[in-house]
Amino acid sequence: MKWRVKLALVVTSALFASIFSWLAWEVWSLPGTDEIRGQLFTQSAPRGRGTWVPLWAISSNLQTAVVVWEDPTFFHHSGFDLSEIARAAWIDLRTRSYRRGASTITQQVTKNLFLGPEKTLLRKVREAILAGRIERALSKEEILTVYLNIAEWGDGIVGAEAASRRYFAKSASDLSWAEAALLAGILPNPRQWNPCNDPARAKQARQAVLTKLLASQALSQQEFDDADASSPGGCHDIAAPASALDKR
Repeated sequence: MKWRVKLALVVTSALFASIFSWLAWEVWSLPGTDEIRGQLFTQSAPRGRGTWVPLWAISSNLQTAVVVWEDPTFFHHSGFDLSEIARAAWIDLRTRSYRRGASTITQQVTKNLFLGPEKTLLRKVREAILAGRIERALSKEEILTVYLNIAEWGDGIVGAEAASRRYFAKSASDLSWAEAALLAGILPNPRQWNPCNDPARAKQARQAVLTKLLASQALSQQEFDDADASSPGGCHDIAAPASALDKR
């Protein structure tokens, strides 16, 4: 009987050693904080190219709408929202399916820039490591800047500036509450829910965002009523005018 206990201890020790070695390798092999900062603000944000704009050139309405809708505790967590992860796990277990990702804005930046779309344990471990490093490498404002510039808002529409030009024919700095709420609302499924493909669904998503903004006191009742009553917006396929950076 004793030899079985000893064997179990040896096997357990070997298993924990293997897991520790694997985690140590993942920690060592993934980009460090300096490399992350270099990649995000040297390679991903080339000055004067594309539609990348600084945070000041993106409407505060859109910034607020995206944070409230996508990640309400963004400015308070360290890369993860544990309560949302627990809630998502409970829903997944109850439905026996993968329905909720529970991804914070930091995790979405991690996934979009450093990892693939696959839903595996290995990717989740890497995501956790990198999300923590991004939080240490960048300020919350810098993380939000990156996210708003790499988020997809439709087929081939990347970044808030491109989305604003495409759907409203204006700069991202000039978005109203109604327009900001519409853009935030279509983020979970931008290829299907955008106003070009499904105007009714986009308007429904906009209303849900406005309701959450009202509940969080980001909007007054009058602002909510005005935004909710406004037109849901069009679908403009026009050449983008001068970048918001030129207004400086």
